Amino acid sequence: MGRKAGVVILVIFALFVVFSNAGVSDEDIANWENVNYWKDNPRMAYPSWFSVFGDRTPTSSLKPAVLGENGSVVYEFSYEHTYHDKPSDVRFYGLPYGREVEISVLRPDGIRVPLYKGIATSSNLSINTNMRTGVVSSLSDVLNLSEADYVLFSATELLFSRNGNMETLNGKYVFEVRLAGNATPSVEILGTCYGLLGTDSYGRDMWVGFVKGMNNTLYLAFFTTVIIVFLGAIIGILSGYVGGFLGEFMTFLLEVLVALPMLPILVVMVWLFSTQGYGEQVRINSVLFMFFVALLTLGKFAKTVRTMTIREKVNEYVSAAVSMGAGTLWVLRKHILPPVGEFSLMYSTILLARIVALISVFGFFGLIPGTNWGSFMIEAMNQGALYGGYWWWIVAPGFAMAVLSAGLALFSSRG
Repeated sequence: MGRKAGVVILVIFALFVVFSNAGVSDEDIANWENVNYWKDNPRMAYPSWFSVFGDRTPTSSLKPAVLGENGSVVYEFSYEHTYHDKPSDVRFYGLPYGREVEISVLRPDGIRVPLYKGIATSSNLSINTNMRTGVVSSLSDVLNLSEADYVLFSATELLFSRNGNMETLNGKYVFEVRLAGNATPSVEILGTCYGLLGTDSYGRDMWVGFVKGMNNTLYLAFFTTVIIVFLGAIIGILSGYVGGFLGEFMTFLLEVLVALPMLPILVVMVWLFSTQGYGEQVRINSVLFMFFVALLTLGKFAKTVRTMTIREKVNEYVSAAVSMGAGTLWVLRKHILPPVGEFSLMYSTILLARIVALISVFGFFGLIPGTNWGSFMIEAMNQGALYGGYWWWIVAPGFAMAVLSAGLALFSSRG
């Protein structure tokens, strides 16, 4: 029963990995460390599902109604604001760069606010960045704020405020974009909610970071486990079956590997063979790193394989086969490898969970190349995930590791 439950959990986890990667573009993953790539996203946004439970504004794109007037094309974008808080910004995309553009908005209270009129200095404009003057001049009487007070609020906050107490003005906002030419503008309301895990202080989609960290963590853990099992089985069998100098050397090597303190040696090896990359990230060849981790952790497994080999070697049917002329390779293939292979398969399921945890711990302290669940968690903590209440940044990788570990543990059980 336990093993069946483990299979179900692992299948669900595998499907989760597949669909998670299908929902994230390769471009987003490749640009995770490039903070300029995410500059158009809201910063420190809550997850989208917070808009359901927390009455917070989700990020949404508006569809235009196209009107014609005096040779110009007028695009109207309607937005119904029903949330307690205000959007973080309003962005206008696809504007004709270098040509005349006029943008305004009709508020629910009937006040029309001219936002922008003149030559488009960019194809993408923002209320917070490019339209503050029009907002302040149009709403100065309504909000009745001092010049010092206006500095404390963004243009979008002022636009969506009912009065000087900065109460949110709910209702229908109609954004009007007037231009000449064939440009097709679009409008995006940047809310306080975005994506499955929100955004960080740079506007990066935390779900992208989670998926990238998951991919790298599982990649390193899987191939490190393969290297440990492969090398451990070879060293264990040779030290337990082969005599002479080779057998003694393998036994000595095995005892040394068991006695080595993994953490300090790994820190030194990473320091010797790595460079510092962008954002002071550790840069080291992944294969080299996996080999270091495998070499420092295979001792216990190899020693168990050695014990199994010695126990199998002294059995009567093995001695009988040797006396009848069976060679070493035949004995290894027929009598040694089957029990060692079965044990290796079961051990690898438990080992994989341990290596995932180990890599996450090392990543937490900056000893792992690239982005992984550990580096994802420490970066989230550095940006105030715990003190700021952004608990989902920490819970997401922790919960994923717990599910994977539970599935592997149940799969390796004998129940």
